[in-house]
Amino acid sequence: MNNNRQTIFATISSVAAFIGLNFIVEWPIIIAALLSIGIFAGVYMISKPKLKIGNLDLDSLKNGTEIRFLLQEAEQDLISIGEVSKKIDNPVIKTNAESLFDTGVRILNYLSENPDQISAARRFFGYYLNTSRNILEKYLTVQKAKLNSAEINNIKAATEKTIPMLNIAFDRQFENLMKNDILDIESEIKLLETNLKMEGIEKT
Repeated sequence: MNNNRQTIFATISSVAAFIGLNFIVEWPIIIAALLSIGIFAGVYMISKPKLKIGNLDLDSLKNGTEIRFLLQEAEQDLISIGEVSKKIDNPVIKTNAESLFDTGVRILNYLSENPDQISAARRFFGYYLNTSRNILEKYLTVQKAKLNSAEINNIKAATEKTIPMLNIAFDRQFENLMKNDILDIESEIKLLETNLKMEGIEKT
């Protein structure tokens, strides 16, 4: 339920309460009005949508609203990267832009399943993802202009070199987010190898 529906629902409830109290029950207009205002506030708060990511209730966090905003901005950046990548002519930049999009989607999916890692992804959201979007959008603008000056060619060449570096940065950000999972797997493997060795089962 969005804010408009929330307000409409609360308004209808308070108006219905006022009519019932003032005209049917015949309470004094001041008392009916005050109670109606209270009902509006109560219904508005009750009908407030919960901000959730996975099983994590963002309302329970101090920075819950900020986290939701970060994710919404990240989704918009990714959508833009995906749309721009379809329109790029340069095959190297196009392939790398598509790779950025795919990695970004995997990171967001991972965070939706592991919301406790969202705070650790602030640099990815605030810098790498947004920077990638800006570079690709500006490159597309240059491409559409169809200019062939030395400066434009230098920009195209620089973009072709930069986008692969951003892919490396995306992969490293993802690996950092999954560091605990990787360590858990390594620990499980070492424990398993120890137990197998104790039982006389050696690696082949």
